Amino acid sequence: MALFAGAAAFVPCLSTMSTPGLDPVATSARRDIKSKGVPFVVPMAVATIAALSLRQRRSTAKTSRKAEEVVMGQIDPETGKPNYVNPFEERIDFEKDLPPGTQKDPSGKKFHPYTGPVYKKVPVVEGLQFPLDPNLYYPPLEPPEPGVKWGDGRAQDGNWYMDIEDEKVQYWQGVGKRKTACAIVRIVKGNGQFIVNGKDAIQYFNNYPIWWLKACEPLAALSQKNKFDIIAKSFGGGVSGQAGAIRLALARAMQEYNFNWRPLMKKARFLTRDWRMVEPKKTGQPKARKKTPYHKR
Repeated sequence: MALFAGAAAFVPCLSTMSTPGLDPVATSARRDIKSKGVPFVVPMAVATIAALSLRQRRSTAKTSRKAEEVVMGQIDPETGKPNYVNPFEERIDFEKDLPPGTQKDPSGKKFHPYTGPVYKKVPVVEGLQFPLDPNLYYPPLEPPEPGVKWGDGRAQDGNWYMDIEDEKVQYWQGVGKRKTACAIVRIVKGNGQFIVNGKDAIQYFNNYPIWWLKACEPLAALSQKNKFDIIAKSFGGGVSGQAGAIRLALARAMQEYNFNWRPLMKKARFLTRDWRMVEPKKTGQPKARKKTPYHKR
């Protein structure tokens, strides 16, 4: 009875109140009050309060989203520091090893500053609004922390993990190609095991030591062969091409583990994709270079 009396006292306020953008449920409930009387005031009041609270929540969400807006990447002209952190821009500085008074010769590709969108010091794809809509995207709905790599199946902390005997183990990964072969290599801390497509590498390479040494050459050259286990998956091409693809993938995985190894592996051409391929056969000719004999008549 008290609820009914309180709702009856609420009727004049609802009839004179004008709320722009009110929920359609509350509007229809207001019409029911005018047509059917006071007994329908209680549902109408509940619907109106729900619509007002929903509107307040939406305004609060918009305010919280505006607190962290997406800005454009730039470099501060005074401090010379960018307003973003790109973990893929790795480099090794040798200035401390140079004699005093000498200048470093510029080499490599020209540096181009990043000018795309930035959210919380993390470069992001243009056109996205954070947090992402859970109806359109899978979690995580927020970008990673500044300085953490992302993508390629990495965890939220920027590392790769796999389950080995119900234990979470970190690994490092690389992809390589040679001729028409492709290989994916993962390295984990271990004692020197080498597995290719589920078989021991010696057995997979038909007990041919040249192919086996070619595949694990980057680790052997740095005397790290017995400190890591190699898990490789190769497909396409022949055994020799797969060995070259594993070598390139292994070198890229080692670079993910320790970027300071890059100058040594780059000098030894372990990180260079071998461009040599079989020359294709020509139309109308028996082979790539062989020609049919010319007959005048």
